[in-house]
Amino acid sequence: MDIVVDASVVLAACLPDESTPQAQRLMRDYALGTVDLWAPRLLLLELSNACLVAARRGRLEQSVLDGLATYIAALQINWVNVEEQPKRILSVARQLGLTAYDTAYIVAAQVRNDCMLVTADKRMFVSAKEAFPFVVLLEDYKGASGTRSQPPN
Repeated sequence: MDIVVDASVVLAACLPDESTPQAQRLMRDYALGTVDLWAPRLLLLELSNACLVAARRGRLEQSVLDGLATYIAALQINWVNVEEQPKRILSVARQLGLTAYDTAYIVAAQVRNDCMLVTADKRMFVSAKEAFPFVVLLEDYKGASGTRSQPPN
C-alpha cells in the first residue's frame, strides 16, 4: 500500500520526546514492506531542520542528532515530483489556508492517485479532511490494512 507521509510523522517516529505508538506502527509496516512511503523531496529538508532545531533547543544530544542524520539518510522513501506543480500547490494552499510546504504533501498524495496521506499535524488535517478525505491523522492510523480506527461513539 502506498502512503504519503509528512515530516510530522517521521519525527513522531524518531524523536524520543515525540514518539507515538501509531508512528512506530507505521514505520514498522514500512520496515516490513507492507507499506511504501512516498513524499516530496522537501521532506529531507524539513526533517533535517526539525532535528537541528531540536538539538539547538537541548532536546537532543549531538550523538542522537548524528544518529538521526544517519537514519534520515537511510530512509528509502519514494519521491514524488511536486516541484513541477506550483499552480496546483498554490491553488490548494489558498483553498485550505495552508502553507505551500504542507500543501506539497497533499499534492503528492493526489499525484499518487489520492493515496493515503498520514500527518500528525492536526491543523493540516482539520483544514484538509473535508476536501481531501485521503488525509489521515496519525493517531487514526491503524496499520497496514489502511483502515482508520473508528472514532468513539
